[in-house]
This record gives sequence, C-alpha cells and structure tokens, in this order.
Amino acid sequence: MNRSSNFVFAILTGEHNTRSPYIRALLRTAQAMDVTAYSMTPRQLLMDRKNVLPDVVYNRIPTRKEESAEETKLAKHWLREQGIPYFNQRFFNKREMDQILRTDDELTSFLPNTLTLWEPNTVLRWLEQYEGVFIKPIGGSFGEGICRATKVNGHYQLETRDGSGLHALTFMRPEDCVEACRTRMGNMPFIVQEAIPLAKYEGCKTDFRVHIHRLTDHEWKVAGIGAKVGHPEGITTHVHSGGRVEDGDFVLRSWYGDRVDAVRNEIEQTASLISQKLSSGLDVSLGELGLDMGIATDGRMVLFEANAKPGRSIFSHPSLRSAGQWSRKAILLYARWLVMHQSMAGVLR
Repeated sequence: MNRSSNFVFAILTGEHNTRSPYIRALLRTAQAMDVTAYSMTPRQLLMDRKNVLPDVVYNRIPTRKEESAEETKLAKHWLREQGIPYFNQRFFNKREMDQILRTDDELTSFLPNTLTLWEPNTVLRWLEQYEGVFIKPIGGSFGEGICRATKVNGHYQLETRDGSGLHALTFMRPEDCVEACRTRMGNMPFIVQEAIPLAKYEGCKTDFRVHIHRLTDHEWKVAGIGAKVGHPEGITTHVHSGGRVEDGDFVLRSWYGDRVDAVRNEIEQTASLISQKLSSGLDVSLGELGLDMGIATDGRMVLFEANAKPGRSIFSHPSLRSAGQWSRKAILLYARWLVMHQSMAGVLR
C-alpha cells in the first residue's frame, strides 16, 4: 500500500464491542475521509494475521480485564513484532499518573494532596483539615469503588457506592472511620486524596470532562468540554453516580460572564500541558485523553484524573455533538500522522 495516500486503520476492541455506537460512527467518519477501516477483537487479529495487515491500530478495548487477557497480550506482541503502530495501548492508573505529574512543579499545583501509600495518621489529619478525603482504587472507572470520608456535626461518615446504590456509615471516633476506609479497600491498590470544595452549578458540585486529542508530535487540541453536574447526594459527579452532563461553556459563562473565554483558554492550555507530560512520561503512544478537571471554590484549577480510554458521554449533549464529530476526525488525523512518521523501531512519541 502507498502509505502517503490512503491507509488501513483498525480498531482493536472487546468481544461485545465491535459494533458499539461509537465504533460504528468512527467507521463512518473513516469512510468519509477515504480511509479503509474496520474493527476487530484480539482473537480476530490473531486468527487473520496472515491476511490482515493494518497500517495503524487504535486500542479501544473497553475493560482492564479484557486488556489483561492472554489473547490481548499476544495480539499486542504481534503488532510490536510487525512494527505496526498502535495508540492508547493500555489503561493507566491513578498512582502512576500522580507520580508522573508531580515531577513537574508547575503541574503539581493542579493536583489535590494525594497519598499513594497508606498513612493512617496523615489520613486522620486530613479528615480534620479538609472538607473530607476520597479513597480511590487506582484502577477504578466510572467512580466505582470510591469512598468518601467526612466530618459531619462532630461525627465521622463513610460514604460508599456499589451496584445497589449509595451507603453511609457513621462513626463517633475518626480512627474507626479511617480503619473502615482501609477495610473497605481490601487488597485493592488505592490512593487517598483530599476532597476539594468544588464550585457549584444549580446548587450541585460540578467538574469538567476535557476531551483532548493529539494531532502531531507536540500538538494537542481540545475537542470539547462537558460539565459534569453531580447528584445532590452523590459521592462524585459521574453520570453513573446520578450526575448529568451540561454544556461546559454554558456553565463557565454562568460563573464568569464576560471572562468565560479567558477561563476556557486557561483550561485548554492546562489540559495541553498535562497531556504532553503524560505522553512523555508514560511508555505509550497517546492519541486522546479524557481529563477530569474542576474549579475549586477559591478559584484554583484542579486535575482529578486522566483517562486513557475516555468515554463519549459528553458528546451526547446537543451543544457538543459537532465536537464529537470533530473528535472522531481527530482520531483518524492522528492515526494518519503515526503512519507517516513511524520510525523503524516503532512509534515516535
């Protein structure tokens, strides 16, 4: 194939995800851009590898369990052997994200105080010092498994969420609350973060999903910003916790009025710096990220999480649908750039 013109673009995904709405839409976008594209599972790649040779692969395997499966490991190994570039190769976790970003003094200022190792005395102090603390599994998604500990009217409350809903336990002693946090996590690796008092929209805590794309080696561009408005009784702002998506610009304008453009530019510039740092610090090629960012009540900007396999829920909002279309195009633009700029050893990062 003449790689200077068209190229073959493959989407690596899970057994039950090959025809998801997003993947179908991405395949339509590829067709409109005159790109040969298809979706496949790791098993299909291994079975058809003598006949199918994509030029570039976009990893959309949806779960950590599927990502760690032997077939997926074999498929990725084969891609490396063939010198086929693939991007967003894996999930990464909250602990490694925090450690990488803290090597940059400027970016450290955007991070909540975080413990990557369990220090009960520090957690006790934070419980008194801050609005509360979050205990987060390092490999969690959609807010699953997160606990929040707070001091309420002289008592200590531990809030959790599982498949059956929200649960709260009350303790008289902070030590008992902290021990319950530790017990709740079991053997799961986790981090502890201060609870940042967030700005509110319509009386509810609100943060933002910033969906950003890499277009070339050092060029990152934000596709869209969606506001995640938390449920009044939710632990987090996740839609899975009862939150909802609103137009990010509309929410920012309700807070900042004529200053909205300047604030949005600051968010975009910060998102670009974070993305560049993660891209250089992780041993992966990143084509997109979903950054969960917030604005504290004191006006400072905060990064809570970076997602290597970002969901698309913000693009379901009517005001963000065109941004969703551009986001799909950006995936293919980056794929084309990878094909044109891969080195003999693999992908230029």
